[in-house]
Amino acid sequence: MVGLRRIWNAFKNFAIFFSFVVNFIFLIVILLLLTVIFQITSGIAEPLLGGLYGSFVGLNKARIITTIDVNDTINVRDTIQVVDSINVKDTIPVVLDIPLQQNTVVVLTQPVPITANASFALPGGGGTIRGNVAITLPQGLQLPVALNLNVPVDSSLPIDLKVPVNLTVPVDLKVPVALKVPVDIPLEETQLNDVAKSLQDVIGPLTRVVTNLPKNWNEMWIVIGKILAGQPPDLLQDNDFMRNPWSGFRTGVATPTPIAAPPDATVITAPPDQGGAPAPAATPTVVIPPTVTPVPPTPTLTIIDPSEYRSPTPTAP
Repeated sequence: MVGLRRIWNAFKNFAIFFSFVVNFIFLIVILLLLTVIFQITSGIAEPLLGGLYGSFVGLNKARIITTIDVNDTINVRDTIQVVDSINVKDTIPVVLDIPLQQNTVVVLTQPVPITANASFALPGGGGTIRGNVAITLPQGLQLPVALNLNVPVDSSLPIDLKVPVNLTVPVDLKVPVALKVPVDIPLEETQLNDVAKSLQDVIGPLTRVVTNLPKNWNEMWIVIGKILAGQPPDLLQDNDFMRNPWSGFRTGVATPTPIAAPPDATVITAPPDQGGAPAPAATPTVVIPPTVTPVPPTPTLTIIDPSEYRSPTPTAP
């Protein structure tokens, strides 16, 4: 009986010692596992899930900011009303024969001798005498004459006129256009907003739990104290990371002030989706400022007599 009791005491002492050793080893393993879990949580799980969630939030806040070079040719067909006055200063060569037929009075500039055959009738039936008569017309004598001749003209005629113009001019030109169009498209106003929001909703709760887990022994003792006090922590509560998961953009241009379209600006609106998907809240637009104006080639306008005007057409040089 005494031998059994000794055996039982020895077994009991061994069991107590073995249990103590096993519990001590188990406690050491748990402490090591908790240390490894802290490292996994702060070094792998939190950066991975937090980075994914922050990237999805940043994707939703991103904007496409660039400048598109537009090089094209635009067909311009229109009708222009031209109302103006044109100053015409030129010299016209004049070569022609002017017929001159009129009666006039000429004044002799010098004495003019005249010799002519004359017949003289003698009085009383004395007969007729033929001879020559020489007389001199004095200087300054006025003689009535009849002009009938062609006057040749070869000269230059200067012209200085103001020509009024009131024409309807049809225009048919090919205008080269070279523009730099600024583009600013917020992705949250496109269909990518639905994709980014869906990914945030999927990974958000898990990211919230991981970022609320204790990351060191100090936070672990606080959690254990709350659990022992009957106030277990809410792992789905909000925290600083979830309130600001995206640290900001480092690549590209900073977010500019939205460009307001002037009254005479050209606004290009993206067409709605044709695949049956719901339309986004707002449609991105590309604004072409009116200050960037293509310079068309100067047309050459031919002015003709309004009485003969049919359809003058400007031609691009």
